[in-house]
Amino acid sequence: MTDFEQIRKYSLQDGDVLALPAGTPDEQVKQFVETLRQVKSSARCLVVVGDLCLLDETAMNAAGWYRK
Repeated sequence: MTDFEQIRKYSLQDGDVLALPAGTPDEQVKQFVETLRQVKSSARCLVVVGDLCLLDETAMNAAGWYRK
């Protein structure tokens, strides 16, 4: 079962990101998304499972992600 204290909440507005802990089962992610729709149906959010990080252009190039 997911430890819900690990869920990080970003302001729930259009374009916001919600990060769930790595390893969250697909069924729980689906339930979470459905609950978001019921609570704030007008907001378009991105739900991500796992850690997020910000990479600069050098790090992206090193990972093979080339900017065009």
